[in-house]
Amino acid sequence: MSKKRVCIDISNVIPGKGGSGGGIATYTFNLIKGINQLIKISELEIYCIKHPDFNGFDNFNNVKVINTRVKNKTILQRIYWTHIYLPFFCIRNRINLLHKVTPELPLFKVCNYMCTLHDLMFDFYLSNRTIKKNLKKKDLIKFYFFKIVTKHAILISNTIIVPSYSVKEELIEDYRIKDDKIHVTHEAVEKRNDIKKKSGMMESEKLHMGVIAAFSPHKGHLKVLEMAHKFIQSGFTNFKISFRGVPAFPNYLKEIINLRQKLGLNDHVFIVPFDPKAKLEDIYSEFNLVLLLSEYEGFGLPVLEAQSYNLPIFCSDIPVFREILGNSGYFIRNNLSARSINKIIADLNDQNLLNTLKMEGTSNLNKYSWEKMSAETIHLYRRI
Repeated sequence: MSKKRVCIDISNVIPGKGGSGGGIATYTFNLIKGINQLIKISELEIYCIKHPDFNGFDNFNNVKVINTRVKNKTILQRIYWTHIYLPFFCIRNRINLLHKVTPELPLFKVCNYMCTLHDLMFDFYLSNRTIKKNLKKKDLIKFYFFKIVTKHAILISNTIIVPSYSVKEELIEDYRIKDDKIHVTHEAVEKRNDIKKKSGMMESEKLHMGVIAAFSPHKGHLKVLEMAHKFIQSGFTNFKISFRGVPAFPNYLKEIINLRQKLGLNDHVFIVPFDPKAKLEDIYSEFNLVLLLSEYEGFGLPVLEAQSYNLPIFCSDIPVFREILGNSGYFIRNNLSARSINKIIADLNDQNLLNTLKMEGTSNLNKYSWEKMSAETIHLYRRI
């Protein structure tokens, strides 16, 4: 009996290149790493098509890694790769299942298809007037194009992997997809045993809050500025906030800078220049806690990353954060009334509460592992 052949196409994922280079790259690397460790060679034959700039796959002996320098920066190049080259690759190599780690699948079916849908971000941006205004004409064309591409992938897939039940519920409600077609495989973070705090910064008198998020309109930077301004109006000035992230939307970053100036927050809110070589431990060791007021997320790795560095997480009260964090997060509702601001200020200065959030965070991390995610994906490969 011949082995089932699975092709995992990760060719458009390049760490540090934006787009599919952040959380998707983290998911992708840990997926392939886990499959390489867990797979039974006698059962499945795994191909992985990747870009040469995506490093770290040299010692993967149970996965056949194929380096392909895909030119997919333009829409036409992506169409050629997805709808012509990839189907012929699958036919030529007798692939039984094609798994794309982003929702882009060939127009016609040449084998069974699976895609990982990390979120419905294109839908969210295009349906939100306030956020949509940050999109230039070029961005709008791109977003509408990928919304169509995503819808096609959703409809043609035999199975769809999503990172949270929140995304699954969106799919069922917005696209009328059957429940048994969608499978949740939660993402994870590496557990840290050697957490080091920088002396000086952590011993500073000011409470230092980190906003670890790309400068994208849904990430809630403007809401953070509004909250910081209300802190000062309420008499709480013993804090500073640092924004760290890739400048994905330059116009949005300018809006942040202008609002910071208008609200008189230059001495309290700082924008750290983006450094693609910065290590997570260097980033998180600067802060007393992590603040993330996103309007929308498919999963939100930074909340778990913060917990892996023993930091309390204060975040927006959105369904996916409730799902991922449970009782281990501090949830901030959208309405920043004077009463709620005073409560947040009191809680930020409650060391017992912060210590409890740290302990709950450590416990919460035990629910997630990359190995479990990879094992669940292999199980799906066997079923299809």
